[in-house]
Amino acid sequence: MILILSNSEDCHIVGVTEELKRRGEEYRLFDPGPFPYSCRCVVDCSEGEPHARIDAEGTSLDLDRIRAVWLRRPGEFQLSARLKAEELKWLRTECNHFFDAMWANLNAFWVSEPAQIRRASLKLLQLRKAIELGLRVPRFVVTNDVSQAKSFIASCPGGVVVKVLALPTIFSPDRVATLYTHLITKNDLSQIDSVSLGPTYLQEYVPKSMDIRVTVIGRSLFAVGIDAAGVESGRVDFRRAEVFELPHHPIKLPRRVEKACLDLVEWLGLQFGAIDLLLTGEGEYVFLEINPNGQWLWIEWMTGLPLTKAICDLLIAGNRGETVKPRRQRNRSRRDEEIAPLPAAG
Repeated sequence: MILILSNSEDCHIVGVTEELKRRGEEYRLFDPGPFPYSCRCVVDCSEGEPHARIDAEGTSLDLDRIRAVWLRRPGEFQLSARLKAEELKWLRTECNHFFDAMWANLNAFWVSEPAQIRRASLKLLQLRKAIELGLRVPRFVVTNDVSQAKSFIASCPGGVVVKVLALPTIFSPDRVATLYTHLITKNDLSQIDSVSLGPTYLQEYVPKSMDIRVTVIGRSLFAVGIDAAGVESGRVDFRRAEVFELPHHPIKLPRRVEKACLDLVEWLGLQFGAIDLLLTGEGEYVFLEINPNGQWLWIEWMTGLPLTKAICDLLIAGNRGETVKPRRQRNRSRRDEEIAPLPAAG
């Protein structure tokens, strides 16, 4: 059986569950978020070996039957408002430990394993390995040393951007603020002392001719060019623009860049990776980051590339205990003629 771990508002799961159903594959969708109120979990070792079961939405799920897991976006635990702050902190840790232990005991193929996702999310680890694999990485410094930050900014006459290391959002009671990549201005420099408040990720600004999103699923690779360079709102960070108004084109990467992307995902122990690259005006490919559990559905909507099918292929192979063999996926969709893809770059 295939287990999908995500919340009910995750639009990515709809197409995958429909495709699995169409192929006659047995699956269960489970969100641990409602725990402990609307689901019950038991790990029973009263008869020799631990046996885990989840009862939710009127059905019972025997975890011994799970052979493949797709970890998407599970919700946060719904803990009692009657608890004190210190009790909430303690109980949330207990819940996380409990579920981490249950998932770790599964004899299953993961897309991707929780521990590997956490490790792969470490930006400095990604960047070091990308450099080792021969990808160009912009000059950067991460520091809380104000003098070091000033020195780095002065060494980059073309400009410097400031980025987040981990969480791109700040949650407050009445709103959510998104932290985009930001090109440092003279006004920002008047607040340079704020660097001392915590780790600040500064990166040399690299002008681009095109953004590139590379989606790796197993050993299949799909590369898409996003024309945001000519849109002022997307010049620094394409996410600031109206993404569905930006032209998207399947492209072919140079073999060395494609191999480096595949090798990076494999080295990080992942079965999925969403990689952001830039293409410069000189035709050079620049690595920015990899999101080990990033969004991809909009790419399929915009290009017709069969990402849902690739996810299902991977889960079904894992569910059947088949080895996921390295293979190359042609970067062509059935709609290629309609979307006029870019010529092969590089």
